[in-house]
Order: sequence, then C-alpha cells, then structure tokens
Amino acid sequence: MPPFKTRFVKLALVLLSSSALAQVPAATPTPAPPPPPWAGSAQASFLNTSGNTETSVLGLGAEAKYKGGSPWSLALKAAFNQGSNAGEENLRNLMGSVRVARALNDKTDLFLETGYTRDTFAGIDSRYGGGLGIARRLTTTGKHLLAVEAGLGFTHEVRLPEKIGKDFASGRAGLNYKFVISKTADFQNQFNATANFSDGEDWRLANVASLTSAIDSRFSLKLSHTLAYLNTPPFGKKQTDTTIAAALVAKF
Repeated sequence: MPPFKTRFVKLALVLLSSSALAQVPAATPTPAPPPPPWAGSAQASFLNTSGNTETSVLGLGAEAKYKGGSPWSLALKAAFNQGSNAGEENLRNLMGSVRVARALNDKTDLFLETGYTRDTFAGIDSRYGGGLGIARRLTTTGKHLLAVEAGLGFTHEVRLPEKIGKDFASGRAGLNYKFVISKTADFQNQFNATANFSDGEDWRLANVASLTSAIDSRFSLKLSHTLAYLNTPPFGKKQTDTTIAAALVAKF
C-alpha cells in the first residue's frame, strides 16, 4: 500500500475511535441515599450506693422524630425517673410530649404540641395541656446553633395533697442552643419560661443543660443538669428541683 494511503487509513481510524469515545457518556456520581424518615435515641441511667447512705435512682428516656419528604414532621419524647433513699421512695416522675410541626421555610416551623407530667414528690398529681407556637432557627451552620420559639397554650393542673384541678391559659418562650465541640462531642442547653395568664405570680422556668460524647457510631455518654422552678409551688414544697444525671444513650 502506498505511504499516503497508509497515513490516510491511520488518520481515519484515529478519527473514528475519537468519535466513538466522544459518544460514550461520562460516568455520573451515584447520589447519596436520603436519610431515613425515622430517627431517635433511648437512654438509661442508674445510681446505687450502699454503706452509710443507701440510695437508688433509675432514669429512662426516649426520643423519636419523623421527617419525610413533606414539610410535616413529628417529634415524640418520654422520660421516667424513680428513686429511693434507705429503702423509702423519694422520687417518681413521668413526662411525655408530642409535637407536630410544619416547615414554613428552611428556618421557620409552625408547631402544635401537647404534653403530660406527673411528679408526685414535687406535689404535681398531673399536668397536661397543649399549645400552638412558632420556632425560628437563627443559625443553621457552624459550631454554634441557636433557635428561639414562642407560643400560646392551655394547661390543666392537679396539685397534691388536695387534688383540686385548675385550668389556665399560658404563654411560653424558649431558647435552644447547641455548641458542636467536635465530630464526637457537643453541648446543648434548652431553656423555657412559662407565664400563667390567670395568676401572674405563677410563672415557671425549666432548663436542661447536657454534654454528650460519642463512644462509637451508636452509643454515647451523656451528662445532664435539669432545673425546674415553680414560683408558687404546691403547699409544703420547694420552688426549685434539680437533677444531675449520667446516662448511656443509644441512637437508632
């Protein structure tokens, strides 16, 4: 074959191979799967001492949240604590709440919440109610995350020992803060203030501060300090209750 024909054939083969390669679509990265709609955690704490002081305290808690592809979400919380000193029970409380929220935008939620509390040794036979409110995330990225919320509600409360119930409208304001210390540790503080519109002296405060450190991808250790303040407590009871706890937390 003459040299010019050989060069022509080689050039044609190169052009054909380049055209074929150009028609092969580039590989696209596989998108990450969406997060599961349900997420939550369960925790347990236990303290037992003997000798000069015999004390036993058991604490259980659980949280679960559903967030699918729609703007609606659901949050569930429950906690139970029981304790005794020298064989005599001196602590028993039960708390639970349900919150349904709808996102108005990427930072603002409208929510409806209902809850129940029973704290026998604090003089509360039962307390339940609900409210409507709005929550706003002031920061959504970075190490410092801050959110505020406010709402109006209605409460039915039965106090011990007389077990006489009272109903009142209320207003609530909250501040939630989270400091991301590292990939495996964070500090959180949740503060709430509640006003009784029927009795201006009957205002309440609640604050929960916690420090969490991950052991692995599922389990964490959690230290927490809980404060509950009633400006007009039940007869014979103190205004302030505090609880310090260390718990093992499991995520699911």
